[in-house]
Order: sequence, then C-alpha cells, then structure tokens
Amino acid sequence: MLAAVLISHVRSAMVAKLRGLPIPESHPSLSGVRAGVFVTVEAIVRSGGFERREVRGSLGIVEPFRDLAFDSAKIAAKLVLSIPRFTEFDLRRSVVEVTLVEGLREWDGSLDGFGWGREGVYAVAGQRKLVVLPQTMVERRILGEALLRYVESMVGPPEKMYRFSTRIFYELHPEGEVIERELWRSRVIKQFFEVTR
Repeated sequence: MLAAVLISHVRSAMVAKLRGLPIPESHPSLSGVRAGVFVTVEAIVRSGGFERREVRGSLGIVEPFRDLAFDSAKIAAKLVLSIPRFTEFDLRRSVVEVTLVEGLREWDGSLDGFGWGREGVYAVAGQRKLVVLPQTMVERRILGEALLRYVESMVGPPEKMYRFSTRIFYELHPEGEVIERELWRSRVIKQFFEVTR
C-alpha cells in the first residue's frame, strides 16, 4: 500500500512542478512517516527491438528533513527541474523509483554481515560526500571489496562511513503497477556469493 501511495505522491509533485503549480507537501498516509528518501526517474529507451531503462536523474537525502510527504515532494520537484529539457510528456514515458532510507548508523567498513541488495553506504571525506544505493551496487557490480575501492575512488579515504537499510519501490511500467524490489534475490548477488564462497 505504501509503495503505490508514495509513487503517486511523488508523481503528483513532479507534475505540479512542471505545470508551475504548488506541490503537495502533505499526505494523510505519508506525513507521519520519517525516513530518508531518494527519487529516481528512468526513461524507457527502445532500440533494435529491445527495451532498456536509462537513468535520467536521481536525488535524495539519507536523513529526513521533515516528514516523508514533504521531503519526497520537495526532492521530486527539484529533480524534474534538474533534468535538462524534461517535460510532462517525458514523465509519462518514464518510470519512477523511490528508495526509503532508514537505520543510518556508523560503519567501520567491515563487509561481514553486510546486507547486499538491502543496504546502502554513505561516506564523508571533508566536503565530499557519496551515497551508494543498493541498486547502484547491483547494476554496476560493485560488490565485496570493490565497494570499498569505489568509495575511495569517488571521495578519497573516507573520514566517516555509514550504512543504512532501504526499501525500494518501483514502477514496472510508466504510471503502472508498483512493486517493492527484492534486489537480494538478484542473479548478480547470487553469482557474487557463488564465486566468493
């Protein structure tokens, strides 16, 4: 239930921003929820008889600013303005993904018990900050020690690292059915564990 409500709220905020209208900053089901949130827009690209998804933009926060209704609407509105030449027509042909971030805690970089496909990483090195969501780890195959090398390549040696739990809600088709992604069941993660056993 939360998945469909949240995606619908995010889409409403995007449409409102694109039309120059006030964005919906409250929602009866979402205003009482506090969580970090990331919003991603993926275009459906058709080529050579195949369909693939291409990230157009992603934006979010690891800790809540206010509540989920307010934060997700503000992020969604800012995101659509940041995508070059993005229109309401483009939005109708794109899928929307929302990642909830909870349980942010300090992390020493130990990979023992790390929840691949469920957990993300937040690293800080001076003014440089990096968030690596679980879907990024799976899509780019940044698993095991490769995750730590990736973090260092992006921000330098981190002064502080955190890990967090996620729930990822995703449209199967533009404006279509919304599911919760179960990345821990991914073939990429299964293959990684088979090789490292």
